Amino acid sequence: MANLTVEQPSIKVLKVEIHHGLSVERSKNGHKEDYNISQSSVLGAPTTYYVPKNDNRHVLECLETNRKPYNIAVTALIESPMKMYVQNQNYSKILFGSNDKDLVKNVVRFEANVKWTDLLKVLPVNNKPSLKWKITDFNNLMNENPHFA
Repeated sequence: MANLTVEQPSIKVLKVEIHHGLSVERSKNGHKEDYNISQSSVLGAPTTYYVPKNDNRHVLECLETNRKPYNIAVTALIESPMKMYVQNQNYSKILFGSNDKDLVKNVVRFEANVKWTDLLKVLPVNNKPSLKWKITDFNNLMNENPHFA
């Protein structure tokens, strides 16, 4: 029998933001000038509300089952043994990165669009459906990947 051990990465949440009315897909958001913007908080997280200037939606549209107006962004510091490195063609030299035993720290921004009922599912149970999180920034390469260009 093999003796397998799994080393879990260390994850520290640095920042949580909620944006109401925006999509993870940046191309669907349009321009910042097209929205009336207001600030608040939900469950202690800073929340920014983006309402289109010529908003003609009905108040009952919030009950649609496939409508996911909340964009949750979590920025986390992840310490992990996984590394990425680039070698030359015959694998004799590492050109970028390293393959030593030290843990690597990465700052990663995850985002997902959710329904208002998903905000209530905060219990850490195993049978929750996936929220389809996407990585939208890695080590701040995209300057936290703003929602508008």
